[in-house]
Amino acid sequence: MKCRWDILGAVVGMLIACGCGRPAPSPVATTAPTTKAAASEPADTQPAFALINVDGHSTVFPSARLRIERDSDHLVATVFSDDPREALKDNYTGNSFYLKMDLDISDPALLDQTTWHFTAPSSADRDDSPYGVFLAGRKTQLQPYDVQARFRRESSGAITVLLAGQFQVVETTPGPARMLPVAAELLARVDKMPGK
Repeated sequence: MKCRWDILGAVVGMLIACGCGRPAPSPVATTAPTTKAAASEPADTQPAFALINVDGHSTVFPSARLRIERDSDHLVATVFSDDPREALKDNYTGNSFYLKMDLDISDPALLDQTTWHFTAPSSADRDDSPYGVFLAGRKTQLQPYDVQARFRRESSGAITVLLAGQFQVVETTPGPARMLPVAAELLARVDKMPGK
């Protein structure tokens, strides 16, 4: 657990050193769920919640899940938050994430040797995408703009997704595109993994 917090602290330190300590976009729910991880929890067990650093601020999300599927000759990884049933209601104020990553590998055994890199074609007309980081019950959406991710296998069978990059704030009013740095180390429970 200490190693995870050390890495997250280093990421936060780099973001602040780069001058990214601007206030977080409003609204942001940062209250942790009532279920908390045990203090003696091993580093590679599934935590009760996930932390994502949004613009220099640690923000609480439900724990992460990962689904890896085959799409013709390559794999597609989907990392998403384990949202409660209340997330379907209009008055839900929690945070969530749903990210799809097309990987340049066909063998799941190579997962921890690959890096996903996504660069958006442009910052215009991106509000129709279902993918991104959602704050305060989907009131604010952050869509991947220039993002990288890599994967680390844990002894428990879980996979840690290390994610960092620039996300575009989807605005309801026209104006110049606004970008925010986002970084996370998401320990994800694997829902699906294809065979070789």
